[in-house]
Amino acid sequence: MRSGLCTKRWGWLGVLAIAFMILWPAVTEAEPLWDPGDLPAAVRLVLGEAGELMNQQKYGPAIEKLLAFEARGRSAGDEDRSPHAVYSHPMIHFALGNAYLLQADAGAARNAFERAVARHPDWVPAWLNLAKAHYDLNAPGEAARCFYAAYEKGGHQNPEHLYLGAAALLMDRQYEASVARFDQLLAHHPDHMQPEWREHLVHALLSSDQPRRALPHIRLLARMYEGDKRIQWQEILLHQYMHLEMHAEALTLVRILVNEAPTLAKWWKAKAHLHLNTQSYAPALVAMTIYGFLSPLSRDEQRLLADLRLQLGIPGQAVPVYETLLAEGADKRLLQNLVTALRQVGRPDAALRHLEAYPDPDSDLLMLRADLLYALEQYADAAEAYRRAAGRNTRQAGQAWLMAGYAAWQIKDLTASRRDFQRAADYDRQRQSALQAMRRLEAQAAKAN
Repeated sequence: MRSGLCTKRWGWLGVLAIAFMILWPAVTEAEPLWDPGDLPAAVRLVLGEAGELMNQQKYGPAIEKLLAFEARGRSAGDEDRSPHAVYSHPMIHFALGNAYLLQADAGAARNAFERAVARHPDWVPAWLNLAKAHYDLNAPGEAARCFYAAYEKGGHQNPEHLYLGAAALLMDRQYEASVARFDQLLAHHPDHMQPEWREHLVHALLSSDQPRRALPHIRLLARMYEGDKRIQWQEILLHQYMHLEMHAEALTLVRILVNEAPTLAKWWKAKAHLHLNTQSYAPALVAMTIYGFLSPLSRDEQRLLADLRLQLGIPGQAVPVYETLLAEGADKRLLQNLVTALRQVGRPDAALRHLEAYPDPDSDLLMLRADLLYALEQYADAAEAYRRAAGRNTRQAGQAWLMAGYAAWQIKDLTASRRDFQRAADYDRQRQSALQAMRRLEAQAAKAN
């Protein structure tokens, strides 16, 4: 948020009009309401003297001179004109307010401008500078009120004043009130709606939870701008489509964007995520692959690329990515996916090496290692691994005891096999299989005898 002062000399009067800025365009400076020739002589004189001091940046002496003049109205009279009309002329308060603003005393400036508008409620420059004082006092809601007063009091109803009022309400987080002012601006001054104004209308609409109303304005801004600003608003439009679950519109837009700028990496990334949202994994992989050619992939993005390759039956291309990522740091899920990919490409021995190198494996990894040992026909080691897994894995303990029984059976350790099957029979899900295995085991033993 920034504010500034724009100064302008008014001939020999030397009175300054203060311009107000709210992030965006400044208020157009206005000429004073009174022609110097229409001012009382005493007012002309003191304004001239104070103005020269202000032009020399001697704000303190200028303020003292104006205050001294105003004080005379409380101690001296005039037969032809009431003291209030001369010594408390609105131009005196206006000049005082300007001097206080230039001296960075916004509170005193606000009081002076309030006296000016109280004396002359239709004076637009005083309302504008009062808005500036409220802004400097961090009261944008009050500034909005003053801008709207300036808009209503101005004979031609300057749309910029209406816009600045809407923008000040936005600053004050009065989002619905800001939208109402912007609606008034669109209704009465549609041809004056500048792109920057429309940007802040979008902000107000989104902040007031009206994203669908914001969409036409976002589309228009995306068409109006060029370069980086165009890309910014295209991103905002795409984000809103995704947020509103307008998948068809989002996909249509992203196709246009990748055709319009095929070397812009962010569009391919967005396209990949759009396809992922609809579980369209093949086009998601294509988009993610192109994105990887255009931009270095983060760790998470490399992982996603490998997962997509594994999901789509291209495990050989997933393996080196998983191995690289795993070398950078232990990760259980990466290891599980790597083991799956290695088994699919017929390399269970390599999968076992990765599992055995993993530090402090949990029960799931112990079970996976046991399965690999069984697949490699290393039954003695497999039986021991299953028993170890059963002791640490209550969720899969029944299955682990069952498989330990089968592994022991393979090496003809029938006593151990029978014991493992009996342990498996304690679990509901494995009971039937374990009992059947024991009957077969007993039959085989009886036949052997």
